Amino acid sequence: MRWHKRCGKGSDDLISASEIASYAYCPEAWRLEHGLGLAAGNRAFLDAGTRHHAGKAVVERLAGWSIFLGQALVLVALLALLLWVLCR
Repeated sequence: MRWHKRCGKGSDDLISASEIASYAYCPEAWRLEHGLGLAAGNRAFLDAGTRHHAGKAVVERLAGWSIFLGQALVLVALLALLLWVLCR
């Protein structure tokens, strides 16, 4: 089932998940932004949040690679120990 906007730019535009979330959080904020086309008044805070989350994503990606590297080193150490025991 497709949901279409009844107001705003046109009736052929689909409603996005972010619009539904915006409406669920605050119907008045949705009306101002999507219905009337007004920009958010706290744009600086929104941009700061975007940068913050981008930085967190980089740190999480690095942590994932660090865990993978640690597991690989443990596996190499276990294989080296097994070879040392078998070759004695």
